[in-house]
Amino acid sequence: MLATSCLAIRWATVLLLTAACLPGFAQAGDTDIELHGVITPEKQGTHEMLAFTVPEGMERMNVELISPGFQKGMYLTAGMWDPRRYRGEGRSVFTISTVDATGPYLPGPLLAGTWHLAIGYNYVARDAKGEFTVKIHLSPQIDPEQYRVINPKPGWYKGDLHSHTGLTDAMCKSQSGVNVPCPPSRLFAAAAAQGLDFLAVVDHNTPATFNQMMQEQLYYDRMLLIGGEEVTTVKGHANVWGTEGFLDYRVAEAGFTVNGLFDQAHRLHALVSINHAYWPIDARCPGCGWGWAPQTDFAKVDAIEIINGYHEHGSWFVPPPGNGVPFWEEQLAKGFRITGVGGGDEHRAGEQLALHDGVGIPTTVVYARELSQPAILEGIKAGHVFVQVTGPQGPGLYLTAGQAMMGDAMPAPQQTQVAFRITATQLADVRLLVDGAAVKSLPALQKDGEDWSCVYNWESDGKRHWFRAELVDAHGDLVTLTNPIYVNWFK
Repeated sequence: MLATSCLAIRWATVLLLTAACLPGFAQAGDTDIELHGVITPEKQGTHEMLAFTVPEGMERMNVELISPGFQKGMYLTAGMWDPRRYRGEGRSVFTISTVDATGPYLPGPLLAGTWHLAIGYNYVARDAKGEFTVKIHLSPQIDPEQYRVINPKPGWYKGDLHSHTGLTDAMCKSQSGVNVPCPPSRLFAAAAAQGLDFLAVVDHNTPATFNQMMQEQLYYDRMLLIGGEEVTTVKGHANVWGTEGFLDYRVAEAGFTVNGLFDQAHRLHALVSINHAYWPIDARCPGCGWGWAPQTDFAKVDAIEIINGYHEHGSWFVPPPGNGVPFWEEQLAKGFRITGVGGGDEHRAGEQLALHDGVGIPTTVVYARELSQPAILEGIKAGHVFVQVTGPQGPGLYLTAGQAMMGDAMPAPQQTQVAFRITATQLADVRLLVDGAAVKSLPALQKDGEDWSCVYNWESDGKRHWFRAELVDAHGDLVTLTNPIYVNWFK
């Protein structure tokens, strides 16, 4: 059964590939340095300062100290000093960058000039003798060259693509019940409690979150933390996922434009998504709606937030029917294949309040080759996505046509019969939409093993169309919706 194979995978063996590991490939402008030394009993209890040069323009340093080890009677440590200050000590494999660093090392600029590695001979047995090597890889690229793989298996993974911490504007109750900036750790714990497979943290216009995310990821070895920013401009907000690089929020109608921002993100191999485009842009929420629409080149947009979990209860404005879906479908109708995603926009670290449904509501479910940052972003870009409006416990919904799944394009010459199969994990009212209009003759869902399914047979007219499915509750409100399958519509 389709839905049986589509369940999110959480229990497989965890494979760890940390950003601290030495890279398996080089980038343009990279520099590799090797330092060597001899270990003798006479050096016990001393430090040896090894000098090396960091050139201009470096953003990340990976270091690996290779020595015989404590079992062979030799225990060495590696302390790091830049031209001005101490940067940390205590690991044999670590990374330091301008925005994050392996604890206990300090992030910050990689100053050009002479650095020193302090090799500490903490223990050398009387009869021990050996050699050590230090491999240093310097890169002008801020983003790691290797990423953690939380789960190596392909599957459907559930997450939230829009969340905030107290490093910008997230608030929660302190021990004494006072509203204070909420620690990132509270957000991570709330997301894990929801059973999410991934969480994108996108604080406003800042890389300040990245260092703590690196430390916390070691603990959350079943939940992937994805780095990004909500680039908050004067006339709209856009999520950027997949880079720690600088993103310029100073978008103006002349000079640097929103399209320039999208180009900047894509040069960093990141994805961009327009957030809550239907929000007002007046005094109720200055700059929140997408005021850049007339200037936007939608060919540069990877995703649109079609369901947003913040302020959805009508306290300060009533969202339009379908939330962000009409804005998204408007772009689809113009010929842009843009992925529809959800975002909880959580600002309370899971506290249940009138204006906040909580982290993971809505949930974006992505089919990916593995649970890693590159794979999740690939799945989003491909449109292999559906959105659970009510959260991770809501019904799953899968749309296929032969070998095509949601997000895929397929050919269908005129008079070809195409069978669209809809499979849901819970019984609900189902719709199939063609170019935004609901099919009137869709069969009802029928019991299909543990799931519910129906098939709609469609005769192609040879023209370009898009098909998507959705589940609604008894009030007609959206519960789950898929991305389209595109017929006769290729990029």
